[in-house]
Amino acid sequence: IDATGEVTKWPFWNRDPMGLWSRGRLVMIGDACHPMRPHMAQGACMAIEDAAVLARCLSETGMADYATAFGMYERTRKERATKVQSISNANTWLKQPEDPAWVYAYDADAVELG
Repeated sequence: IDATGEVTKWPFWNRDPMGLWSRGRLVMIGDACHPMRPHMAQGACMAIEDAAVLARCLSETGMADYATAFGMYERTRKERATKVQSISNANTWLKQPEDPAWVYAYDADAVELG
């Protein structure tokens, strides 16, 4: 720390999940629609899960029906992403005995599409 030329601090801000994850041909994934604080180290994980589920939805509906795929993606992901985001924001992850499998054992390839 003594050798550091400049130390800066910035606050963490909580942001609620976005109410809408897509509009027209635009769809958001990861922190764009459900930003994570670093407390659970799940930001990139959620983005990867989002991308895997979105790819499955597009595969199921076909690229031409992207609006249906986007809705299916949001219905499939919103509850889980919101739960992880809320727990990350509160910084309560593993502060009480709990089974972490609900985070680590999620299978984006097997989850039922909404």
